[in-house]
Amino acid sequence: MPIRGGLPPRNPRFAGREDLLARMRGLLGNGPVVLLPAADHQLGGTGRTQLAVEYAYRYADTYDLVWWIPAEQTAGMRAALVGLAQELKLPEARDINRTLGAVRDALSRGEPYRNWLVVFENANRPEDIKPYLPSGAGHVLVTSRNPRWTTEVAQAVPVAVFDRTDSVDFLRHRTPELSAEDAERLAAHLGDVPMALDQASALRSATGWSVDEYLSRYDARAAELAFPTPIRVAWGLAADELAEASPAAFELLELSAFLASAPISWELFWAARGLMSGELARTLRIERRLKAAVRLIGRYGLADLDPPGESLIVHPLVRGMLGQQLTSERHAALLRSVRAMLAAADPGDPDNPTHWPRYAEIIPHLIHSDVLGGDSEEVRQLAVGCVRYLYARGDYDSSRDLAAQAVARWRDSLGETDDQTLLASFHLANALRAVGRTADARVLNAQTLRSQREVLGGDDETTLATANSVGADLRMQGHFEQARQLDADNLVRYRRLFGESFPTALRCANNLAVDLRLLGDFRGARALDEQVLRHRQVIFVEGHPETLSSRAGLAFDLFGLGDYAGAAALLAAAGHFEALGEDHPMALWAGRFAAMAARRGGRPDARKLAAANVELFRHKFGDLNVETLGAIVSLANCAREAGDLDEAHHLLERAVVRYHAVLGDEHPFTLAAGADLAGVVRATGRYAEARTIDEEALGGLRRSVGADHPFTLACANGLAADLLAIGEAQQAREIALDTLTRSRTVRGADHPDTLACAFNVALDAGDEQSAEVAVQRLQKAYGDSHPVLARAQAGVRLETEIEPPPL
Repeated sequence: MPIRGGLPPRNPRFAGREDLLARMRGLLGNGPVVLLPAADHQLGGTGRTQLAVEYAYRYADTYDLVWWIPAEQTAGMRAALVGLAQELKLPEARDINRTLGAVRDALSRGEPYRNWLVVFENANRPEDIKPYLPSGAGHVLVTSRNPRWTTEVAQAVPVAVFDRTDSVDFLRHRTPELSAEDAERLAAHLGDVPMALDQASALRSATGWSVDEYLSRYDARAAELAFPTPIRVAWGLAADELAEASPAAFELLELSAFLASAPISWELFWAARGLMSGELARTLRIERRLKAAVRLIGRYGLADLDPPGESLIVHPLVRGMLGQQLTSERHAALLRSVRAMLAAADPGDPDNPTHWPRYAEIIPHLIHSDVLGGDSEEVRQLAVGCVRYLYARGDYDSSRDLAAQAVARWRDSLGETDDQTLLASFHLANALRAVGRTADARVLNAQTLRSQREVLGGDDETTLATANSVGADLRMQGHFEQARQLDADNLVRYRRLFGESFPTALRCANNLAVDLRLLGDFRGARALDEQVLRHRQVIFVEGHPETLSSRAGLAFDLFGLGDYAGAAALLAAAGHFEALGEDHPMALWAGRFAAMAARRGGRPDARKLAAANVELFRHKFGDLNVETLGAIVSLANCAREAGDLDEAHHLLERAVVRYHAVLGDEHPFTLAAGADLAGVVRATGRYAEARTIDEEALGGLRRSVGADHPFTLACANGLAADLLAIGEAQQAREIALDTLTRSRTVRGADHPDTLACAFNVALDAGDEQSAEVAVQRLQKAYGDSHPVLARAQAGVRLETEIEPPPL
């Protein structure tokens, strides 16, 4: 049996179309096929979706995988493709676009399934699905109303009305007792239009009308219309009868005119049970009445139902005809009701994965209900929640698009300084940063923070959230001290307002610890991380991502303090990173830190751990992500430790180029990676080249993070080695001694890197006694069989490489 995903139920009453199905089968072997309305029925109703469903079921056994993707809206299409990624056992990247690209590539390669069918339903914007269309041995089928499909993308197959034989077969299949003559009469009246035939059959079944009575009513209805069409007349008869049979069910159908052609569950309607009046309110209050009304809409042929009859899908043509018959007053009232219904269905807390299914149900309906045009705070808050849900889900592009629309609309209608406009701006900046538009995010965040402080005050919770985001912008720019000052002020405000154990206060404290690590203050970071970890262990269950974040940060603090065994033990003792999944950001950071600690601990498996970690980072974040680049630097340091200088040089050279592209020339991480690269160049004997790199990096580091920063000290230690190698011994000794003095002050006399500097100074001066003392202290720090100790005992100058912390 093939694997099936998202496939709608098969229509048991499907009839005819044999030639068209055979033609589709033949064409699919040549590339994607798009089913379009025939030229004389541009609005649809000719059965394209039913044809695609029938094809999928009829030929399912020839495929290993059949996957149905609703493509009317980009967010829904992406969600369906993420589901396909899970079926293909592809790791989910933080950026959903990487996951979607992996799906396309896996299908194109035929891994793990060579024979597959992917159906994109209602893909009315070819440009939206083109990036996701796979090639290879599988088949792609598309349904669309848009005739602008080029032959380069897909082969167009117009779907016309039934021929008369198929019409008769269809009608008699639905109503076996119908005579061929009566079926012929109905088909002639209804112009052989599949949707009209289906509605007529459903209405006759629901009302018990004879063919004569139906046709009499049909003719009377057609005479009332200026431009009667089979679909419009058949629909009008069905709608009138539903309104008479159940005014509440008809009002539910009217509400559907402002929703998308996506599943509408009874639970979505039920959310409005306290908002409506009259007969509809009575229906909504009781679950069985509501479900009965939903089923009645389907019985009259005005919507498609899922098999349990608990969700309905309203055809775009039906939605359009419903909207056209409304007065302006009724239109406005229903639109307000739909918006209020969606807002009432908002589960809140969009970061909570248990709420994601409800947000996924709401998202498709935002455009058709024009939620962004809502005039109540609750409705606008729903839009903000959906922006955040899309971000939390990893769909940064959709989050950015929705947030940008909200900001543009609300600036015009509410003003630039309205608190919800500012809140949407904050979320837009987050999404912009996530998609790589860091400069745009920075400008928008700064502007938003200024406005929030003026309008809402510095202690407002949304102001504090934006200030946190500005801190992230400052870190990305390399302005670590400015970020520390901002986050320290934020933390004071959070603690004063909410207490030190409040989750957002703990996040702010966590950010301040990040700043301190970046500034090289590992003692301060450790104290803060330990405090945050204690609080998080009290308020969160063990294994919560935020608790693990504190453990990972604390492990880096211990690494920075030279306690490599302690860092490794903390990461191993956590025992919960794996439960998050190997590609969860916390697990990735823990994996990188574990490889760093293993290298410094002299373990031979460090390089293997680092290489596996880099591949996970690449898939999750991409090659141009700062965290991926940090993992590459760690791998390069492992390769250098293992003696593979060519690989270390290749990795670091690439990292430097990408840091330049992502962060700029003067960012401390760019300069630090350059200093590590100089170390590899120096190890190959190219001392003059290493000196040039080190001098440039050292000057930049002194300007950006100061002369006492660990990055600067490591670079200065390398420059002293360069100068000594090219014969400038006096300057080399001066720099080495200055570096040792600063390292003792900043890192302490017993830090392994301080001991390395002390050994180098003694070695440079020919002071054998001091060198021996340094070797003994290195032996105490590293143990008897560590590679660093072996190099010192052999009289080799010691390097102090740089490991950039997470931003």
